[in-house]
Amino acid sequence: MKKEITEKTIVCGVIGDPIGHTLSPVVHSELAEAMGLDLIYLPFHVKPENLGDSIKGAYGLGIRGMNVTIPHKQAVMEHLAFVDEAAGAIGAVNTIVRREEGYYGYNTDLTGLDRALQEEQIRLAGADVIMLGAGGVANAAAYLCGSRQARSVTILNRTRSRGERLAAVMGGQFPNTVYRSGAIEDWKSLKGREYVCIQTTSLGMYPDTEAAVVTDPAFYEKLSAAADLIYRPEKTRYIRLAEQAGVKSCGGLLMFLYQAVAAFEYFTGVTPSEEAVDRAKKKLKGILRE
Repeated sequence: MKKEITEKTIVCGVIGDPIGHTLSPVVHSELAEAMGLDLIYLPFHVKPENLGDSIKGAYGLGIRGMNVTIPHKQAVMEHLAFVDEAAGAIGAVNTIVRREEGYYGYNTDLTGLDRALQEEQIRLAGADVIMLGAGGVANAAAYLCGSRQARSVTILNRTRSRGERLAAVMGGQFPNTVYRSGAIEDWKSLKGREYVCIQTTSLGMYPDTEAAVVTDPAFYEKLSAAADLIYRPEKTRYIRLAEQAGVKSCGGLLMFLYQAVAAFEYFTGVTPSEEAVDRAKKKLKGILRE
């Protein structure tokens, strides 16, 4: 039975380029149905050159809120009436919400990663962290490490200068956390075997599921925990290699789910029940395993 759309229906969505791969509508639709809310959530393909006009048009049409994905997370900020303090510090917005003055911007990637790591009992406080990658959502991960008082964060990136910039910015915000940067191969010089590693690149994402930033088993022997921000596939090669080394792991599905839950709360003012969240999680897992 098709959902009836009326003038009272809350309209939300997600903008990106490309956008065909997104599973955000699945999560939000499940949460809305479980909570008995009259809401639809649509994907909008927005090219970078049309971003400003799209934001204005969405506001004029009364769209309640939208998630923002690649490549718009930074550029969207200049089109907003307000940017939340944490999102401004991270330098990226992934959720915008309609207010009287215009759209307000937030970063729920931060919230999603934090909740996912807590659920898997991966502690950042006092930890030595390795971050693979320095683009996009890496900003949120680096910010979370500092806000949760990690002891050190070593950012390893293919382009060294990008990692250096991120380390400098976050080091200025969190002086109690030591931020360093280096090339990917610099992992070989790291001492110790208790690192928490957060994989923030797109390597290993469907359909290139056999790719990984580091494939040498010796790297995984240095870790005590591994988190990936990719959710498709449910288990990337990076996660599989970590598990083969006996390392506690956290795939990207939980982060994706919980960032969506936080965005849903912004859009609707309603906190989904645990039953609703579990329903959305099961739906996601079913799709990913097809």
